[in-house]
Amino acid sequence: MMYFTSNILMISPEKFRANEFTMNDNVFQSRKVVDSEVSIKALEEFEELKNTILDNGISVYSIKDDSLHDTPDAVFPNNWISFHHKNNAVIYPMFAENRRLERQSGILRKLQKKGINIEITHDYSCFENQNKFLEGTGSVVLNRKNNIAYCAQSNRSNKELFIKFCNDLNYSPVLFNSIYESKPIYHTNVLMSICNNFSVICLESIENQDEKHNIIKSLEDSELDIIDISYDQMSSYLGNCIQLVDKELSPKLVMSSSAFKSIKSNQLSRILRHTEIIHSDIKTIENYGGGSARCMIAEIF
Repeated sequence: MMYFTSNILMISPEKFRANEFTMNDNVFQSRKVVDSEVSIKALEEFEELKNTILDNGISVYSIKDDSLHDTPDAVFPNNWISFHHKNNAVIYPMFAENRRLERQSGILRKLQKKGINIEITHDYSCFENQNKFLEGTGSVVLNRKNNIAYCAQSNRSNKELFIKFCNDLNYSPVLFNSIYESKPIYHTNVLMSICNNFSVICLESIENQDEKHNIIKSLEDSELDIIDISYDQMSSYLGNCIQLVDKELSPKLVMSSSAFKSIKSNQLSRILRHTEIIHSDIKTIENYGGGSARCMIAEIF
């Protein structure tokens, strides 16, 4: 289980709201008027999910979003940073200008104070000047065991930059297109997750049959049981789950309660062969942020 971690970073949503700069290409994000209670509700949901994860033997490095910047999506740190073995890290270019401010929040310095010394091995943020974006493990879903990276092309997931990432970090690229409500799906981790012995994926979102066949073959070659989910399950964020392990290396699959409720009985029995599931209600963050449990977690190795 060395390819999954028992240490994660989470950022509390102190300034949470629906980010107007991410709405155009995120069909999962609510366009409703945000009431004054949204930030309070988001903080309550964050604490509940964090505590649920802690109660299951996983270490959470929880950091307050206390910068002076306008960072409504700071609760989704996995988009601007990813961690790799021995505290190496990669920094990413962000599509929305106010999301770029999340990199200036002093998170790495705060982690260092908690005993986690991070070395930045690659910083792709300069590609923002060329309007090329790759939003971390939102854009790129990693099969760390087999060194395979999956990426669905979108405004936030540039093909050229994805290939560069794979070359730099020694991953084999699997590039494809995915569609939901006539738009490219903004992040790959909305439609798929690589877990310990299985993968959750919405295959119907991949219309090109050659691309779909290529992904299925790649997952099968990695000896992963393919849990194929529907569009409705994907929109309930079932694809946006993340495999972690506790301190005893027992697998724990983290997801939202909306995702959990969407699982069909035959899917549930297959998943439970491989992992325990833990979940929490984060519907405010899902509705207004357009992301779910996986987006809220950056794994630390």
